[in-house]
Amino acid sequence: MSGEDVIDCLVAELDKDKSGTVSAKELMEGLGDLGVDVDTVKAFIKDHDKNGDGQLDANEIKQFFKNLL
Repeated sequence: MSGEDVIDCLVAELDKDKSGTVSAKELMEGLGDLGVDVDTVKAFIKDHDKNGDGQLDANEIKQFFKNLL
């Protein structure tokens, strides 16, 4: 499984409403008990939401991971 396939699976798992994007609420639910607060999640989305829709799509999440490398 490629890195992109892993990210696609992650997005599919987080995307509970099957909209093709991950909202702040879905990301918070996906993070579970990691102790990340809502403001941190919203700031993360704002920083990585390139199209300005307030959510992260698979391409935006892929770009985030590519920037880490």
